[in-house]
Amino acid sequence: MDNSEFSRQLQNYQGISAILKNNTYEEIVSLVSELTTVPPESLVQWPMGGYLKDSRGSAYRFVLEDLLRNVDYYDWLYEGLADDISKNVFTSLMQYRLIPGVQFLKKAYDGINHPYFDPAIVSCDENEVFVDCGGFVGDTTVDFIRQYDTYKKIYVYEPSGDHMELCRKNLENFENVSFKLCCVGEKRSKTGGKSSASLENPVPGPGEVEIVPLDEDITEKITFIKMDMGGSEIPAILGAKNHIRNDSPKLAFCTHHLISDLWAIPKLIDAINPDYQFYVRHYSETENRETVLYAIPSCWKKKAPSVCGWRNGEEMIVDGARNGDEDEAWNEGQDGAVGVRNGDMDGAVRARKKIVAMAPYERAWSNVELIKDCGLIPYILYKNYGYDVSMVGAPGGPYPYYEQYIKGVKMEFLPGGEVSEKVQYITDHAKEIDGLLLRGCYPTNFPVAEVYKQMNPAGRIYVGLDGNSYWMDRIKWDDPDFIKFMDCCDVIATSSSALQIYLNEKWPWKIEHIPNGWYDFSHQQKEPVFESKKNRILTVGRLGTVQKATEVLLEAFAEIAGMVPDWELRLIGSLEESFEAYIKDYFERFPELSERVRFMGSIADREKLFLEYQEAKIFALPSVLEGGTPNVIAEALHAGCVTAVTKFDAYEEATDSDRCGLSVEKGDAHRFAEILYRLCTDQNLKHLSEHAYLYSRRHFDMEHITAKVNEMLWAG
Repeated sequence: MDNSEFSRQLQNYQGISAILKNNTYEEIVSLVSELTTVPPESLVQWPMGGYLKDSRGSAYRFVLEDLLRNVDYYDWLYEGLADDISKNVFTSLMQYRLIPGVQFLKKAYDGINHPYFDPAIVSCDENEVFVDCGGFVGDTTVDFIRQYDTYKKIYVYEPSGDHMELCRKNLENFENVSFKLCCVGEKRSKTGGKSSASLENPVPGPGEVEIVPLDEDITEKITFIKMDMGGSEIPAILGAKNHIRNDSPKLAFCTHHLISDLWAIPKLIDAINPDYQFYVRHYSETENRETVLYAIPSCWKKKAPSVCGWRNGEEMIVDGARNGDEDEAWNEGQDGAVGVRNGDMDGAVRARKKIVAMAPYERAWSNVELIKDCGLIPYILYKNYGYDVSMVGAPGGPYPYYEQYIKGVKMEFLPGGEVSEKVQYITDHAKEIDGLLLRGCYPTNFPVAEVYKQMNPAGRIYVGLDGNSYWMDRIKWDDPDFIKFMDCCDVIATSSSALQIYLNEKWPWKIEHIPNGWYDFSHQQKEPVFESKKNRILTVGRLGTVQKATEVLLEAFAEIAGMVPDWELRLIGSLEESFEAYIKDYFERFPELSERVRFMGSIADREKLFLEYQEAKIFALPSVLEGGTPNVIAEALHAGCVTAVTKFDAYEEATDSDRCGLSVEKGDAHRFAEILYRLCTDQNLKHLSEHAYLYSRRHFDMEHITAKVNEMLWAG
């Protein structure tokens, strides 16, 4: 088989099945390697995110071995799927297993419905007995109650005491909820605290974890079971086989933890009770996780709509073409192969759109901007969507962050970065540029946007306002040139929701909220563990600038240092030369703090910096001004830092309205000392830290933020 035939057969499940039945492991590896330009020895070790990294493996070779060994089971499931959507989602997931590129996950993605509760599949009433296996902090149960409003009884099983404490708190206002501090399994037993409460997330701590079968633990009829148990779903199903056989409950199970779960779980359910019909949905746009199998018995069956596919509410043709846009289809090369670039699996489709991010003013991009939102959004558009992306500006550098973190995005340099050169660049390239990303509503951007729209009216312009209320209030928004510029922009965004509300009331243009977020370049960052943190207050930024008001933090810490003798303060970042005299005077006034206040300098290595965040309990930011939600806030929250901030525009976002931090007015060192002391001595600090992490995952993930930008630019 040549690559042209291989690409053709990949277009549908029948072709995929034929590939698996008519080719050996070595032949498929060779074909995929040639197609993606990834060497075979690298391809077989390619990480397939989402699967457990245990003895069953999570590398490409284990996935391919499972496909070849169990193709008959995959055929059985495909033929038995109850609707066209499921068959198209399943096909996309199988395409991903053969060629692990994110574009297949995007085709499978359901961006509208909540995992486990697709209303086209699942209906519930006042007699519902809902069982949440793997309840975590109760978030799924809350979503169940919000969606269906009424029920008879809810059981929540969660083996982690810390998670169960949050679960009880989140569900304390709801009636008829039974909390079960244990794990669900096949037989009643106990296991050590660090053993398999789930294969993926063992419960920490020295105590034992009780395992119970649902058949023994619940005596009443069950109508709905949800399971997300990190790879322990099959033993849990075996422990619930009598309920499944006799009660025929609706089932919604995660199937992404183990490679074989996608076929093994429905096969087991079918063996227990052959009356079930199966549906498959996928709820992550960029990751190989959040794949849910719905099993609905005929007595509960609710017919799902029959369309070719579903993504963000749009009909979608499985081969990639949508709304007649052939650029959305797989773009075959001259040899018929699916297009690839630089051996990047996530770029396994040729660039569908050309994106240019233009540096503000008449300057170069700085190195640090490459890993902030102005560089991360272009990079993720390249990495996740296969777009051809360039960052254009004056000559600059060096750019160590480029080689280390965002290689693949093109850096293009104009001779001097002057406005006339920018305009000439746009004149030369406007018709091939699908999207122009600008930073700030600065006059230097005005002619760039105007010329681009004149030459390419269908092109899209995104502008991040890069400002705060102080700056925005000084813009003459009724100036004709300003109005013309804003009218050219298709998406206008600020990184602060408070500023978004303010500007939407003040200006006639629609202002979107696109926060600055965190991004895990290593893809290995762990969930923070509060017990591993140190009694440490951390700040990160340009130390000693008027904007950052570092002296407020230093004076505040000196005020409380005697009351919290086991706490230290760390300051990371470049130091203003003019601030050195203040520091010298500070240590002369407080010599006892010389070992407890440490200036760490700039830390360029992102993993080393993230470790500093993870070790700190409190992140302090006493700024006078911030341009929206600062990147350091998103990074600190992601590391589980409780926040102490002044009331800049985005202070409520920085603290989640006091749910994971505290705030005071700007410039008041005494009041700042008060909130630092309250947090240092807060017995509930662990809960605040855990909330900070969960809050960051929901609101500040740059993968999700960029997906929102992409949708805003291209929807419709």
